[in-house]
Amino acid sequence: MDYENIILQVKRSLLDTLEHVHETDITEDTKIRDELGLDSMSSLTFIMALEDNIPNFIVDAETLQAEDLYSVKSVAKYVISQLNIN
Repeated sequence: MDYENIILQVKRSLLDTLEHVHETDITEDTKIRDELGLDSMSSLTFIMALEDNIPNFIVDAETLQAEDLYSVKSVAKYVISQLNIN
């Protein structure tokens, strides 16, 4: 899976999680907490959606940091690091 596909899956997971958000609201630089309102409860749902939408991706609670959930781009970078994609 390449970077662009991961970005699409991150966006899809956000859309699945946050009903008030539309696809046009989300770009690579969108701040998911500040701009989309992702809170601690919806973060868990979002993480589960990521695991469902991205093959072979599993969140490692020991490596996940708050800054990994800052923007669409930072989530994609975390996914890439977990999948060991270069």
